Amino acid sequence: MRIERLLKIIEEVLPPVSGMEEDRIGLQIQGGRKNISKILITMEIDDYVIKEAISKKTECIICFHPLIYHPLLSISEDSRVGTLSSTLIKNSISLIVVHTNFDSYSEGTSRLLADRLNLETIDFLVQNPKFKNKGMGIIAKPKKPVTGRELLNSVQKICNSPIRHSPWNDTKKIKTIAIVGGSGSMFIQNAINAGVDAFITADISYHHFHEANGKMMLIDPGHYEMEQFVPNGLLKLLKHELKTERDIKINLSNVFTNPVRYFPDTEKYIRLQKNYLINNN
Repeated sequence: MRIERLLKIIEEVLPPVSGMEEDRIGLQIQGGRKNISKILITMEIDDYVIKEAISKKTECIICFHPLIYHPLLSISEDSRVGTLSSTLIKNSISLIVVHTNFDSYSEGTSRLLADRLNLETIDFLVQNPKFKNKGMGIIAKPKKPVTGRELLNSVQKICNSPIRHSPWNDTKKIKTIAIVGGSGSMFIQNAINAGVDAFITADISYHHFHEANGKMMLIDPGHYEMEQFVPNGLLKLLKHELKTERDIKINLSNVFTNPVRYFPDTEKYIRLQKNYLINNN
């Protein structure tokens, strides 16, 4: 398959304009490739992912987190981005990024977590004005109202991570929950305005906890921890969109890329997250 055709198919279902305005989406490195027959899907790029791609004779990596985000003044091997970019180019491996355009997809990042939490999705948290079926974050509800402790137990079990959260009166049941996978603290006011009882997102600051206190429960299970279900979601989507393309093989990366460790139970959580990654490949 020509790389231009692959990009066109991806962008038809995940238009770049449906993502955040400042995001870096699409073809980041062509690597001298014109034709693609093997694709590797991963959360993000590191040396081990590239080694895996080379061992599998992969011509194109599709990743969730952009490798190149800020403008590159030069490609040199004294920086992480320069080193990884150089290695991709040397090995003729293309790199395509699917990021907030997957976040805004109706079956995207936030919906994947909601489904695993056995929540019923009601609507987008913030509707995309350009698309009827796209938006950032979701509003969902449990099958029956739950206590804060029950919700925390569920999130901890699914995300396999320690949880940071705000105080919550357990005599008040949680009926509606907003979710923004990854760094979603910019949407706290949207969640407050929506009148939800709880908001699950990552990278919440101390002051954000103050901002929401008494208005809704904030739950932060971690960035990677919320998004670890994305590569499998991307695999499902691409297999569907490329089902008529007989010459394309798509693999999920086996490389665990979470840079976060936990104290004192890091072995426990990392083992659980690695098990999810491997068992869903």
